[in-house]
Amino acid sequence: MEDLEDMWAQMKLIEEEMGTIDLNEEESEVVLKKGEKCLIGKVCLERVISKSIISTTMAKIWRLSKPATFMEVGANLFTHANKQKVEEVRPWLFDNRLFIIRKFDGVSQSGKMKFEHEALWVQLHNLPLAHMNCNTGEKVGNSIGRVMEIDVDEEGIEWGKCLQIKVEIDLKRSIVRGPMINASGSKVWIPFKYEKSPRLCFTCRQILHDTRLCNRQKVMSG
Repeated sequence: MEDLEDMWAQMKLIEEEMGTIDLNEEESEVVLKKGEKCLIGKVCLERVISKSIISTTMAKIWRLSKPATFMEVGANLFTHANKQKVEEVRPWLFDNRLFIIRKFDGVSQSGKMKFEHEALWVQLHNLPLAHMNCNTGEKVGNSIGRVMEIDVDEEGIEWGKCLQIKVEIDLKRSIVRGPMINASGSKVWIPFKYEKSPRLCFTCRQILHDTRLCNRQKVMSG
């Protein structure tokens, strides 16, 4: 489909195709208002998933009080109308592949929507106990993405075995396995553990494709 659009873009337009049709903005407000209750999601899976399968499967996973209503707007691209519960408990998986969720904006064309960021919960292990706090979560989290939430008590401290942070990461980048930190004059490696970890490419450590479709893997094997 994208190749076809590129071919159309390179062709010269005839007079009838060069005109611009103005759409009614007031009528679009009705759709935008309804869209405030909707989310748009894409399954990072190579085979095409039908609306009935995604609806049945995700309804069981989400345990919704009302029937899940999905509409297919593209290949493995769906809209869904139970916004709050689904958005709060991200990320979601389908067949062990990431089901990326984003808000409905009403402006983007379905074929040109970008599903390149997702919020993941990351566990920070092996931290010195004195650094199990909100400040550490901010610094480490900002090194891999945008920090959305840090699981600490009212004083900004975590007393458990790991520090948990929710970070929106760029899925085009390789998944980080953990950074080196300098704590009280000592360098320590902090391993990450990603909760609800989806399947990823073992060659480049990206989530958006598997090893069979990895360009780096094709170069290495070629």
